Amino acid sequence: MSADPPAQSGLTVAGLAHVWAAAASQTTYLPVSGDELEQLLTRLINRLVTAVAAAPTDEQAAIEVAAELVARDLTGSSSISRSLEVLEDGLPRLAELQHVGQRGAAISRVLSTLAGGYAEVLRQRTLDEQAEVTQALLQAKLGTERELWISEARFRQVFSESAVGIAISDLGGTVVTANRAFARIVGRTVDDVVGTALPKLLYSADQPADEPTLGEAYHKLASGELTQFRRQGQLTAASDEVAWIFLAGFLLHDPEGVPTHHVITTEDITELHLLQQELGRQGLHDRLTGLPNEYYFMSRLKDALEAADPSAMITVSRVNLDSFSVINDGIGVTAGDFLLCSIAARLQELFAGERAMVARIASDDFAILIEDDTQRDLSQLAATINTRLSEPVYFGNQGIAVSVGIGLVRRRAGGISAGELIRAANTTLHRAKRVGPGQWDLYDMEYDIRQRERCQLAAEIPGAWENGEIDVHYQPLCRLDDGGIVALAAVLRWERADGSVVGHSDFLELAEQTGLVVSLGQWILEKTCSVHVQALNHRREKPPLLRVDLTAQLSQDPDLVGVVRAALVATGLGAQQLWLGVPLTALTRGHGDVVDNVRTLAELGIKIVLIGAQADHGYLAYLEDLPVGAVEIAPDIVARIAGRPGNDLLVARAIRQVISLVRSTGVTVIVPGVDTPEQAQWWRDAGADAALGTHFGFPAPPFDSH
Repeated sequence: MSADPPAQSGLTVAGLAHVWAAAASQTTYLPVSGDELEQLLTRLINRLVTAVAAAPTDEQAAIEVAAELVARDLTGSSSISRSLEVLEDGLPRLAELQHVGQRGAAISRVLSTLAGGYAEVLRQRTLDEQAEVTQALLQAKLGTERELWISEARFRQVFSESAVGIAISDLGGTVVTANRAFARIVGRTVDDVVGTALPKLLYSADQPADEPTLGEAYHKLASGELTQFRRQGQLTAASDEVAWIFLAGFLLHDPEGVPTHHVITTEDITELHLLQQELGRQGLHDRLTGLPNEYYFMSRLKDALEAADPSAMITVSRVNLDSFSVINDGIGVTAGDFLLCSIAARLQELFAGERAMVARIASDDFAILIEDDTQRDLSQLAATINTRLSEPVYFGNQGIAVSVGIGLVRRRAGGISAGELIRAANTTLHRAKRVGPGQWDLYDMEYDIRQRERCQLAAEIPGAWENGEIDVHYQPLCRLDDGGIVALAAVLRWERADGSVVGHSDFLELAEQTGLVVSLGQWILEKTCSVHVQALNHRREKPPLLRVDLTAQLSQDPDLVGVVRAALVATGLGAQQLWLGVPLTALTRGHGDVVDNVRTLAELGIKIVLIGAQADHGYLAYLEDLPVGAVEIAPDIVARIAGRPGNDLLVARAIRQVISLVRSTGVTVIVPGVDTPEQAQWWRDAGADAALGTHFGFPAPPFDSH
């Protein structure tokens, strides 16, 4: 699956422990100070973080945390429910888990194991307490003759008042005595119980056929097949009410060790059983919408693929809300939650009665599984989903709605895994989202293969950087009138271990796609400046300038000015010798840091080049408002002119006019991708000042390019 979306920042382990401690203190009395409780919970959270980050998740650690919660008496009636709410909300927001792939599924598995472990440990403690109480009672009953009357009185009082149900039967199974708690559990009076065959009292009409009954367990004790047993099961009382109980049975011996009676202890655990069921449900369902969560969805998808005929068609759809933050930020989180619940209900309505599952797998992400889906028109399905979800719902007097992006994958069940299906749906969704809001797309295998190859390249960049596979070459930027070199443009070159080469533009696009370009920014600047300074030391004539192009992300980096200054200081290159290219797209995004960066860098003496100028006049305002030194024509315009070099072309007339306007402001006009003398002549006649391309020289290592 795709990696999880970033969680809200700012929550630390200590902060989560503080929230947990406050919640725990409201559910039960704890004989420790607040600081001691927070220290304990901090340690437990760290164990859960380690369990989530492990591959596979460390479920044993979650069970051990559950055991410690019970051991520390965090056993109030709502302690575990409140604890799970705090952890479910807090764990995804911890910085320590942001690197974990499939973070939501891993957290769900750990918390589900924690809930189940908690119930099991609590059950075991209850059984142990039952055994201890019963043994103490019986030891008191079988005490010495001297204290017999005292023991008998004590036994009768404790036996009668105990909350644990106790019944003693003879070896034939007839109850000879029982306390009120036992009679209450089986729905009778004590008088009715005494003299009744014990197996009849342990009957359950609702017991599953393949599950041993409580009565069968007692028969094994009576036959000598067992000397003791513990069993959880259903019991039907005389009132026909069905309860869940813990039952323990063992033999009672006389002083010579001869078996004389059977002792049965019982406790009604119906509420605990219902709590365990609810905790299990919460571990598989989204708390807000009630839909299956990511873990449950993946489990169902795996089961569907395994059970289906290999030729059967399975459809998986990813549905992502467009601009959901507009609702949360504009109206409030409560409105956003209301809308999510409405969307969940509508999606369920659309697939009601079908072999389908709708799940919420992230904050604004839903997934749909449709089994045995052969005839459905997927384009109509996408249109139906978007139409239905775009209908407004009213939050107070405000009608709110969003469109959605949809990625659809229909594949045969044979030969594909659940993970592959989800990954394909993610890729298809991202492709649809790039087109715009309210769009859908159908899985394209060829496109997916290309994307996977590019993702693989992007994933290899950190290692390539570490291993020195990325180098800098230079391409001359020359004047169009006399061919003289104005500057050397730095070109990144990644020569991979298999001998293939990734060029400058592809490398920067991959690095920007993964966000690594910001981390690489300082290295790129220091590397290019350092190599340029070394090359300058080998020249005697006036050295050319250095040009380094930034990506959109680098241009809007708040630390860009500091990074550039550090590179200049580290290498000794003068600011007046550096040209920095800034994409026009970075300015049109409206990010304030880009404008501030351009102004500050220009004040340092660096020449700013706006990259990607089109044939329109839309960017000319930047020339009036910002200290721009040069403008570079967009490559697609250059390619269009090269294909149709006639002067009567509409684009040709427009670009000539733009060049004239730009030069009238004193700004240099640069043309990229000039590969022939004819192209150079055309742009010279159009009024451009300088160009770079294979006509003027190929990118080369620093000493070859000077």
